[in-house]
Amino acid sequence: MFFPTLKSIFNIDDVGNRWGVRILYLITMVLNAAVHFNPYADTDFTPLQSWAMEVYNMTEYDADQYNALMNAIPISKGNVIYIISLCAGFLILMASAYIYAGLYVRQFRKDKIASVKDDDQEVINYAIEHLPDKPIKPFELFLRVLLLTLFSALISIPFVLITYSFMFVAIIGLPFVFTAPVGYLSGDKGLFSSLPYSVRLSAKYYFINMRGIGLILLAILVSDFTVPLLVYVSTTAFYIVDAAVTTWIWLSFARLAGSAYCTMKDFPIKGSKRPFAI
Repeated sequence: MFFPTLKSIFNIDDVGNRWGVRILYLITMVLNAAVHFNPYADTDFTPLQSWAMEVYNMTEYDADQYNALMNAIPISKGNVIYIISLCAGFLILMASAYIYAGLYVRQFRKDKIASVKDDDQEVINYAIEHLPDKPIKPFELFLRVLLLTLFSALISIPFVLITYSFMFVAIIGLPFVFTAPVGYLSGDKGLFSSLPYSVRLSAKYYFINMRGIGLILLAILVSDFTVPLLVYVSTTAFYIVDAAVTTWIWLSFARLAGSAYCTMKDFPIKGSKRPFAI
């Protein structure tokens, strides 16, 4: 059971004719690796760190000294470009994950409609019953990905702050909400109604979803421990491999969310045959 689950989550190119996902992966990986090779970006934040320590170590408040420090924050234009590049890389990863999740659900529904051509009356009745779940049109998916990416960028800072402050609560609640973006990208729900809809769907699938998320978290821990070791061999190799692994994990999480959403929505009855081992 473990290995089929592992394969179903991390086999990211198993969607449609595969080449669309492979191109998406390659573009995302290259763009994220390019962040570290930007000739105009400066990754040296040593002056800023020294400045921060100087502010922190002020034992007594001196208005003149404090104002002088605030008026001379040592952050270069290259530092700003690097930070902007990192933010752009994050948005690219997020948009790629949304595109993948939308493509996954769309392909799942196309395959479901194609399965109507069957001699088994039970299969035919099942397909007819679920025909309202038609694949989303490509242009509508594009608009939803764009809107969802912009909305996610808007709430990302407060979301990250809340997550870091209540990490345990965030992990416990993640199986309830991680399919909410998929509910919107599938075309089933609106931007805000997809969240409560996801929570209702996940009620009976909580521990199954947590198992899949646990595998993703394990992959993150392993990569965070092993990939940085490449720095001792080659910094260039580290940047490339890190971008490749990070992109793979993001798309794997999107695949897990898409698979979980399709399973919870189409097979809500206990004991029903599931299309994927999530």
